[in-house]
Amino acid sequence: MNDINSTDLGAKIWASNARREDLVQRVANALREQILSGQMPAGTKLIPEAEFAKNLGISRPSLREAIRILAREGLILVKHGVGTFVTDAKKPMLNSLELMRSMTDVIRASGGEPASRDLAIDLIDAPADIAEELDLTPGTKVGRISRVRLISDKPFVVAREYLVLDGQQRSFDTLKGFTGGSLYEFMRVNLGVSISHSTLRMSAVAADAAMAQVLGLGKKAPLLLMRELHFGFDGQPALLAINYHNTEVVEFTSMRAGMVI
Repeated sequence: MNDINSTDLGAKIWASNARREDLVQRVANALREQILSGQMPAGTKLIPEAEFAKNLGISRPSLREAIRILAREGLILVKHGVGTFVTDAKKPMLNSLELMRSMTDVIRASGGEPASRDLAIDLIDAPADIAEELDLTPGTKVGRISRVRLISDKPFVVAREYLVLDGQQRSFDTLKGFTGGSLYEFMRVNLGVSISHSTLRMSAVAADAAMAQVLGLGKKAPLLLMRELHFGFDGQPALLAINYHNTEVVEFTSMRAGMVI
């Protein structure tokens, strides 16, 4: 059995600069980071729920729900009557589809270091399919960010992100100041646009020669294509992200409700 450093966990959960996330998610993120970074290796048995919750300064229901999140991701195994244990992570990075999170936050929560390469920012005429999803007239100017996203220097996403701008040159000039990291945060701080919710479509595709080379994969390797349309608090489309994920690096999980009979 390995010792759990409740002090470090509590510090991460209650840090003054912690992002404004739901308490349950903060607890899950802190635990996930320790698991994937090796601070809580496979086989670690969590201390009893009541004691653990008290040490972290949270309620037992909050801790219980955070454990459930990690159990769905395959990082925690609950053996009723025996205890709760850390399991082996199958992939370097896991993310739940129930939650809309910045990929930068997901990478950091997984114990990795986020970075980008081949970053390019352009002002383009929106192609018909992009304009349709963003509810724009075809040919409307949109900002396009192209980049390869990295986790600890390993490429795992080829990203194309299309932003609705207000039509003024200064908006694009501001966008050109984006250097990577969380686009959600950049939009909120620099463009005054906060994301309220999103819709997501997924499909499996085979990597072409160029995509395979960028991601360090064999030709026709399986990729997960995710098209996520983000809306601002005004209910209008603000961002369309089209991401090709290396399935050797990232795995997504989802909780499905039971059937109502």
